Amino acid sequence: MERRAFFTKGFPAYFFKMGEAFAEASGITKNTQNYFDSFESCYPLLSEVSYDMLVQAAEQLDIDVAGKDKMTLAKEIYAIKGVKGFE
Repeated sequence: MERRAFFTKGFPAYFFKMGEAFAEASGITKNTQNYFDSFESCYPLLSEVSYDMLVQAAEQLDIDVAGKDKMTLAKEIYAIKGVKGFE
């Protein structure tokens, strides 16, 4: 690994992983609130993802899209794929 790549990619990634490990070990990341409990908690997802993208993801998961709004589709996709499905 070149020095520039180390300081721009390797070093930050190392600290990010260390931060994740610390947060997980200390219990900071344990969140009992469901992502879709309130509109405010899921608003960033709904504002960034288009309806067409949700329809495409739902069709890949064999979810019926007829008559469903963005939030309903997102809830159903989230229920099948979980948080990692949106990363």
